[in-house]
Amino acid sequence: MLEDEENLDLDLQSRYAQFREATQPALDGAADLWQSYTARTSDLAFQLCEQLRLILSPTHATRMKGDYRTGKRLNMRQIIPFIASDFAKDKIWLRRTKPSARRYQVLLSIDDSKSMAHSRTAHLAMQTVTLLSSALTKLEVGDISICRFGRHMDILHGFGEQSFSRHDGARMISSMSFGQRSTDVLKLLQSSLSYLADARSNQSTSGTGELWQLQIIVSDGMCEDHDRLRCLLRQANENRVVVVFVILDALNDPAPAGAAESASQPQQQQRSSILSMNRVSYQSDSQGKMELKMERYLDTFPFDNFVIVRDVQSLPDVLSATLRQWAERVNAA
Repeated sequence: MLEDEENLDLDLQSRYAQFREATQPALDGAADLWQSYTARTSDLAFQLCEQLRLILSPTHATRMKGDYRTGKRLNMRQIIPFIASDFAKDKIWLRRTKPSARRYQVLLSIDDSKSMAHSRTAHLAMQTVTLLSSALTKLEVGDISICRFGRHMDILHGFGEQSFSRHDGARMISSMSFGQRSTDVLKLLQSSLSYLADARSNQSTSGTGELWQLQIIVSDGMCEDHDRLRCLLRQANENRVVVVFVILDALNDPAPAGAAESASQPQQQQRSSILSMNRVSYQSDSQGKMELKMERYLDTFPFDNFVIVRDVQSLPDVLSATLRQWAERVNAA
């Protein structure tokens, strides 16, 4: 059974690699791929949905709750005590003050740079985005937006549009080229924070100032300007924006048999795991001389909320654990 699952996964990876290498990929082929990815991750999407249901509590009041002295609907259970008290116990009205619906704004950001072009990494990225979008849609989390980024950020599915459908998924798959020359995470955060601020101001619900927005970045974890990124992340936290970085660490996995690879990918396959990568910097000592300093890359990683994913099977548990820690910190504050 496990071998059959692996063969199905490798077959889907090969189909997606062939689709990416087509000169003019057909939208029908993208729709079939999206449906296949949805079917492959449906159980995991349900698992993640149920875990997020316990973490992302309802925020929008749609159910009646009482008792109030004024309102638009009577609480029939209080009518007899109201009459028996000689009309003194007049808290007999209901209001829509009981939270029962979720109205979050979630932005999924997908790395579209060349560092993601390895067939296994691109395949894992599509699995991750399909799983996340399906789980959030099942949960009815609120408003979902999807963007791609590299040198700049492009919105593929905006806030306020209809729920993410098969057509939207096919359009997203067709739009991902994994060909942008750089991964500018700093520029992504600058653009996304502005985009989320506009989305917050355009939301026509009461109490939007207390709304926490969520941005999930799906990338291989390569970023620069760590100090400036920390400043932006502090700004995001002040603006009630939670940023979670999903690091795809699949470059050391073997490519499936028959999967087409471009000429530039053998060098990418040799790149070590992000867990063993080091970051080199120069710092001045007490005498003013420059000395070389080497640190583990993840020790200097600017994102507090991040998960490392090598297999999509682990994503529901690690992502929900990270969001649960964030929710506990928010409740404690």
